[in-house]
Amino acid sequence: MKNIFTIAIILAFAITSVNAQNISNNCYRGYVDAGYTFGIGDYDFGRFEVNTSHGYQINPYLYVGAGVGLHFMSSYKTSGMDIPLDTRDSKVDIPVFANARCNILKGKISPFIDLKGGTYVNNNGGLYVNLSAGCRIATNSKQAVNISVGYTTEKLEFQTFSHFTSNYNLNYIRKPEIYNAEGITLKIGYEF
Repeated sequence: MKNIFTIAIILAFAITSVNAQNISNNCYRGYVDAGYTFGIGDYDFGRFEVNTSHGYQINPYLYVGAGVGLHFMSSYKTSGMDIPLDTRDSKVDIPVFANARCNILKGKISPFIDLKGGTYVNNNGGLYVNLSAGCRIATNSKQAVNISVGYTTEKLEFQTFSHFTSNYNLNYIRKPEIYNAEGITLKIGYEF
């Protein structure tokens, strides 16, 4: 997990230094997006997220960069149980990620595919991957609005029911476990 984090940090610094040298050549590209992830699978809790990515526009079709996000997680408890098996307190998770984007067309309106992959740097880490497809609507030669839908998989820490402390009462022990959480994301973003 630390290796993924280290690689993401090195990639971010490398891209930042390349961008500093190429801003005059219009190779720099930045993205900011905000959206909501609708939880699916075993852990169906929704979350708001804001991400930013900065990098290098190789050509009109291909972008590579690195970014960071703030994901606002709501509280979670296994539903329908007096003592939930799994719980998660409300948290802010911070992913760092590598980002690649492919614009399918060169025109004012273009479909795109976007892939983000990295790790969370807080709350005991965990894998973060988001694959999305959407539509890029250019507002001028350097800016655009992006609308996308995607799939996210994450490894997040939950507090899991372990065992009762006695046969005579309902006191119990929980232990931390990392589980896969999945979701469908809807995002709107700004490209500059």
